[in-house]
Amino acid sequence: MFTKRISKSQFMMGLQCLKRLWLYNYRRDLMPPVSPEQRQIFDQGHAIGALAREYFPGGVLVDADYKHLPHAIKRTAELVSDGTRVIFEGAFVFGNVLVRCDILKRNSDGSWDLIEAKGSTAVKDEHLRDVAIQLYVLEGAGLKIKKALLMRIDNTFVKAGPIDAKKFFTLEDITKETAAILPELGGELERFIEMLGSKEAPETGIGQHCSDPYDCEFRGHCWKGIPEHSIYDIPRLSWEKKNTLKAMGILLFKNVPDSFDLSDSQKLALQVEKSGEALLNKKLLAKFIKKIKYPLYHIDFETVMPAIPIYDGARPYQQLPFQVSLHVQAAPGAEPEHFEYLGDGKSDPRPGLINCMLKNIGPEGTLLAYNASFEAKRIEELARDFPESGEALTALLVRFEDLMQPFLERAYVHPACHGRFSLKKILPALIPDMTYEGLSVANGGDAQLAYFNILSGKLPPGEAEQLREDLKVYCGQDTLAMVKILEHLSRLMR
Repeated sequence: MFTKRISKSQFMMGLQCLKRLWLYNYRRDLMPPVSPEQRQIFDQGHAIGALAREYFPGGVLVDADYKHLPHAIKRTAELVSDGTRVIFEGAFVFGNVLVRCDILKRNSDGSWDLIEAKGSTAVKDEHLRDVAIQLYVLEGAGLKIKKALLMRIDNTFVKAGPIDAKKFFTLEDITKETAAILPELGGELERFIEMLGSKEAPETGIGQHCSDPYDCEFRGHCWKGIPEHSIYDIPRLSWEKKNTLKAMGILLFKNVPDSFDLSDSQKLALQVEKSGEALLNKKLLAKFIKKIKYPLYHIDFETVMPAIPIYDGARPYQQLPFQVSLHVQAAPGAEPEHFEYLGDGKSDPRPGLINCMLKNIGPEGTLLAYNASFEAKRIEELARDFPESGEALTALLVRFEDLMQPFLERAYVHPACHGRFSLKKILPALIPDMTYEGLSVANGGDAQLAYFNILSGKLPPGEAEQLREDLKVYCGQDTLAMVKILEHLSRLMR
């Protein structure tokens, strides 16, 4: 019989996947170390929580951490008893469940409002269940809850000076929605406790729940038997179809029957996967290449997306470009000239980035990006936020072409890509001597983390400068990769 308590986070694990909950309780040795990216997410969550507490000045924080839960429970009980108006991080136990509540606000009639702070701009289903389990425990512990509220980020907020929590957050009443869930929770908890009493993990197959609504820390363990280039790598294949193929005993992409229900694009990818030979549609490829006008500007941005805006004029979760790389070719086959800009980590990087672009992009010629809608959207936002440069920036938008297009349209399908068409897949397939392997900054996530570390101001000067050099190498490789890929596609037309 399982006799330990489960936390709110463990309850949410159980709703997502029973096996995840069992492994968390009995096999934490299978969890990978917390990654720097995950640590950054945690740090951002803590910053949001701290800002949320400013919404209710004068509240009392129960600061005992998870290693001192008895003290946290005792301290919370004292604050409830002595009439404290607002309690932050209060700890409550009922039955087998322990919860920590972001904010509890006492009403004049002795009832309480429960306020859950989230770094989200919308109410999600998982938020309702998160709050519902807290209500279950609080009411079981004897508190009368009048309202359940979700404190979420207002996505219309624009930073102008110091951030006011009451303008940054908005409160949504979710009392009715969470009340509707409450009757289900007792049965769910009984199911979890019974399962945790087993000596063996439940047999739960892999599926959409491995990353929805949250990434599972045991994915590496549960997916270790999945071969490379499997059915789970087929682009845009629904989980229903993946599960159907698995039930048929098919795991490898190349073993999918030709008669299986796939889209036209997936069928072409399967054809190449089976034959091992590239597929070329010269008509489609020629149509794309004909749109390219010189001088040609290969362009790539790197961005950070902080929940709490750093600079005036920025919005929550806005993709803030801090780096741009330009490889400029005067004519087909010409040696490219490289220009770049990287923010200093001390001031808003956007004005310098705008100046770099407008100085080095001439009045004619194509702007070529890989997944060009991303770069175009960033330029739209720069034009909005810096109206003095708005006209010049907006004029760039009609000049964009997307180097991803011939791969999306399957004008060229290479077997080494295995149905994928991200730049990180396309580049080594077409240009084997160019790779991102071994780079200190090797993808967009690495770049974001590197710049966040520079922004922190906590790095030794030498380490910060090395990160800057690593960022320049990575972003420069992205635009040089586009030069090489376009050259390769052009050769295919001969």
